[in-house]
Amino acid sequence: MSTIILRLLHNANISIEEISKKSHIPLDALVNATEEPIEFWTIRELNAFAESLKIKPSELLEELQPSTYILDINDDTQTIQGVNISNLENYYTIRAVVEAEHLEGWNPVAADITYLNNQFVNPDSEFIKDVESALNEYDVNTEEQ
Repeated sequence: MSTIILRLLHNANISIEEISKKSHIPLDALVNATEEPIEFWTIRELNAFAESLKIKPSELLEELQPSTYILDINDDTQTIQGVNISNLENYYTIRAVVEAEHLEGWNPVAADITYLNNQFVNPDSEFIKDVESALNEYDVNTEEQ
């Protein structure tokens, strides 16, 4: 549970502290909620997380509740997990990454695909520098061939 909600918040660049301030819910209550099963959350906590993510509480519940996972890729509509990727080249690149990582156990949700697409179209230069720096520590060549 903790991993999913924290990943959604991270992808949306939202901190639990921000949610606490906006919702007037004590920080420790929200932190505790992220560590508990969704069944123990208050409606106020669910609403605060959903509002901060700009989604309906029912959509957040759907993301958080365990269910049978399906990787939904549709080449005809160029969608992955229901997220349309309009540029065909970007679609196939992101699709390849998603499929490879899915084989390794990653189960991306729509928010993850949106994040990937946004990073593909508008990369975060600071994040790229951090990755290159980490790779350089291990002598991995990051120069384009």
